[in-house]
Amino acid sequence: LIADEPTTALDVTIQAQILDLFKLLQRKTGVSIIMITHDLGVVANIADRVNVMYAGKVVESGTVDEVFQHPQHPYTKGLLASMPRLDSDRNTPLQSIPGTPPDLFAPPKGCAFAARCPHAMEVCADFQPETSCLPGGHGVVCWLQDARAKQLEPPGTNTFIRSAIG
Repeated sequence: LIADEPTTALDVTIQAQILDLFKLLQRKTGVSIIMITHDLGVVANIADRVNVMYAGKVVESGTVDEVFQHPQHPYTKGLLASMPRLDSDRNTPLQSIPGTPPDLFAPPKGCAFAARCPHAMEVCADFQPETSCLPGGHGVVCWLQDARAKQLEPPGTNTFIRSAIG
């Protein structure tokens, strides 16, 4: 079953009823559900695994626990940091991810998140990163996971040069 934004614009009561129906359907039939949503609370409540997408591509995937507790991609970290939390100080402003998404009609040559990433290095703008496989089936598409990046400079120094990946 593919459910595209099934709870968007619903009040909390109706949202809970829809999610309960999905769980019942899954339990009774064993059907897999692919849920497309921007609501991370829904993801945390219903999913076993999550794919985080940016600019139409998966940038991080893994179990909900792994991705939510140990996010590795800067976009995933920013997305999770922007969620309101019940245990936070009410006077603390919500965090946002600065900048705007890229134009997908003229996509960037390298990582689509590079222009917004606080840890972007030169290589990020020029080359697409490969998927790094972490323990437990956790995958991340980010140059920060590349061993060569860690050997050259710490994140945020913006000096990972092209010749290093040649």
